[in-house]
Amino acid sequence: MHVSQNLGHAIFFSVFGTLTALPSWEQLEANLTRRNFDLPPWIHTGQITQVRTQLLFTYIQSVTLTELASSFHLIQKWEDVRLQFDASSLNFAGKYVLMDLDKYVMIWTPDSYVSNAISEVQHSVTKPNVFIRVYPNGTLVKSTRLTVHTPCPLTSQGFPRGSQSCEVTIESYTYSSTEISLTWDQTSPFCYKGEFSTRGLSVTNIKQNSCKDTTNEYPCLKYDVGIVRDFSQYILRIYVPSLFIVILGWLSMWIDKAQVGARTSLGVLCVLSIVTQLVGVVSIGNGLDGVLAIDIWIAVCMLFTIMALCVFAVVHNMKRRRDKAKSKYQENSEAVEDNERSCCQIQHGKLQNIFRVVYPFLFISFNIGYWAYFINID
Repeated sequence: MHVSQNLGHAIFFSVFGTLTALPSWEQLEANLTRRNFDLPPWIHTGQITQVRTQLLFTYIQSVTLTELASSFHLIQKWEDVRLQFDASSLNFAGKYVLMDLDKYVMIWTPDSYVSNAISEVQHSVTKPNVFIRVYPNGTLVKSTRLTVHTPCPLTSQGFPRGSQSCEVTIESYTYSSTEISLTWDQTSPFCYKGEFSTRGLSVTNIKQNSCKDTTNEYPCLKYDVGIVRDFSQYILRIYVPSLFIVILGWLSMWIDKAQVGARTSLGVLCVLSIVTQLVGVVSIGNGLDGVLAIDIWIAVCMLFTIMALCVFAVVHNMKRRRDKAKSKYQENSEAVEDNERSCCQIQHGKLQNIFRVVYPFLFISFNIGYWAYFINID
């Protein structure tokens, strides 16, 4: 009986004694400048500090084919027993303290950064977009809003079809693996703020990936963003206009051979239009290795428009030679007509008629092979 009473008293005084020993937030806040709270927690505890990380995405945008821009809130949670305080000292229901910006520099915070970033911006409008919450049990939550540009190599030669995976790595800049441990939040490591905005692409998944430093010196986290680009944009901006240009090149074959100005102007206009589109495609794929599906499409469209112009040049030249021979030997009209009909008139007439059929047949055959092959490339 006495043993159980003594045990109960010991538990009671240990629990409530600890609570009464905790300072109020006002007392703790007053001591921030007097004590070394900016030193790492493991110096006080002797244990590795575990930092749980969560990303709250606001938008993801494709800057170029090989670069991804993402804006997110980097939320990190850790514990610092030195910042425990009496919860009853708080007068509001939130049961945490939102630390002022001029005071959070007095406490230790993780130095995580995106190690493979091309550029990284921490937002500061209208004031620095960062906050720290301090809970009575010593748990701290830090949220920082960042916009990061990271490399995203294009591996699919079926562009603009196919998916793409972009890898992002978060590391500790200063502290080693023996001091802190970076882990993903187990409940929801990736979240989306409201209506998730993706410009020009769709995000298929965001998943964790293994992150192992070759030297195992600095802790890190890694995640992959799987994206599929909006194919309809390229259909409307490149494929459909170039298709109509090829059709115009075919229609030029139906203009009378005597209309040299009209056929030449239309043929040259078609070639120049395809060249203009080619410049745009080259700028889109600037810096990429290999030949993409869109490059093959534009190259073949250019070949067909040039073919239409060349066919007219050949037909017109044959017609001009015929007319010249006819005027030169006009005296012997019957013999010359029979001879020219057999060698020139029949040839340039049939040549144009043949290409009127062969031109669309070849282009349709190319489309069947092109779409059958590239539509299934991932």
